[in-house]
Amino acid sequence: MRPKGRRAKDTMNTGQVAGGIIDHLPQPTFVLDCNGRVKTWNRGMELLTGVRAERIVGRGDYEHGLILFGTRRPTLNNYILKPGEEWRGEYRLIRQDGEFLFAESQKPLVNGRFTMSVAGPLYGSEGDLVGAIESLCDISDTKLTRNSFRNSEEDLKNPEESLPDIMFTIDADGTYLQFFWMDAESFGTDPALMPGKTPYDILPWEEADYIVQAARQVIATGKPVSVERCFLWHGEERTIQTALHPLRDTSGRITAATGISRDATAMVRSRKALDETRQAAEMYLDLLGNDIYNANMVASTVIEMLKERLSGEEEELAQRIKNTLEQNITVIKNVELLNTLNRYRVSMEPVNLDEIVAAQIKRYPGINITYSGCSCPVWANELLDHVFANLISNSIKYGGMKVRIEISVVEMEDIVTVTVADNGIGIPDHLKPNIFDRFTKSGKKRGGSRGLGLHIVKTLIGHYGGRVWAADRVPGRSKEGAAIKLILQKC
Repeated sequence: MRPKGRRAKDTMNTGQVAGGIIDHLPQPTFVLDCNGRVKTWNRGMELLTGVRAERIVGRGDYEHGLILFGTRRPTLNNYILKPGEEWRGEYRLIRQDGEFLFAESQKPLVNGRFTMSVAGPLYGSEGDLVGAIESLCDISDTKLTRNSFRNSEEDLKNPEESLPDIMFTIDADGTYLQFFWMDAESFGTDPALMPGKTPYDILPWEEADYIVQAARQVIATGKPVSVERCFLWHGEERTIQTALHPLRDTSGRITAATGISRDATAMVRSRKALDETRQAAEMYLDLLGNDIYNANMVASTVIEMLKERLSGEEEELAQRIKNTLEQNITVIKNVELLNTLNRYRVSMEPVNLDEIVAAQIKRYPGINITYSGCSCPVWANELLDHVFANLISNSIKYGGMKVRIEISVVEMEDIVTVTVADNGIGIPDHLKPNIFDRFTKSGKKRGGSRGLGLHIVKTLIGHYGGRVWAADRVPGRSKEGAAIKLILQKC
């Protein structure tokens, strides 16, 4: 059976608003008491102004105006508290809905943004005025698009879209005591007529019944309820998120529940699309990491066997093919490694640097690589081999088969400085600072894999508490080869 509606006088006071709706509003919102002191300053206001609530709450003398506009001036809710004062020089009225004012500030905020405000009175349980509430909406982009400060009401079309949430107070009988929804008219509902009515008047029966039962639960237990429901509404499958909180009177007794309902349909659809994209990406990563990697490994093994039967130019050609396959394997490992670094925390342990470098040199028997050696372990892990795999691979890629690579180590008291230098094409000075950024390309014929590889080098060395930078093999002569220097911590 459908509950009967009844009209009810507004009973929300300033403290109740702060404890219920205000702190959960996504819009910048604040409350003044009748003396003009700030009673509530929500997270949206903190983000908009950069001022924390504890700094402003309790302050009067137009302190909020100073924070917002740079001068101690009234804001729209001040004019709600003192309706006789002239405010039209400060604001341009968009619409008046009963005691609520919708107006655009004639001056920008301190941060240069333009705002539209909606302000209205707050009443105590005896019907006496106890304060005023104001919510702000950033309309700077709208003003820039229309390229005029003094737009007509037609230019500021549908300002209601800035406050899309349904905000309400509901009692244990399922009757709305307060109802605020800027989009209501587009759904065939007059918000001014909703106090005294019930959720059954606007929602499908099953969903309305759920809201009523949830409100009774909140009032009975004092515990908030948050839920996401999907249902057919106005001919469309919609996802609505609703949060209900207990509303207490001045004696602390729970008298009703405050609620916010938000249409999350677009967000849920985006989340679903994101999940599908992630699943597809994981499938491609599995394909890359298994099938293609295995195919390259088999091909590399076959080429190595073939090399043993060849000599001269043919052997060199086979080695070129093997080096190319090794670089393909490095790219695949880089993709897998980047995924790992983004998902898991990297731990450290003592690592034998000689073993890591020797294993990488062994992969390229036809390349002239020298290594000076290191007498102490360093703090890293088994992923350190990716650092040298990428640096050696890049030297070969941009220096050719006849490149000379020198890996040297300088040991100091607490650190080890490793230099991987080659006589290739080098790195121009203006590109050195950004060459480790993800997907940065530099020099001649440098592709995305180099940018990814060096990004991984920088990421790993950073995880190890070290540092990496690009230099010249011969200081001051960038065209005579590159030198990548990295610092590791000694054990």
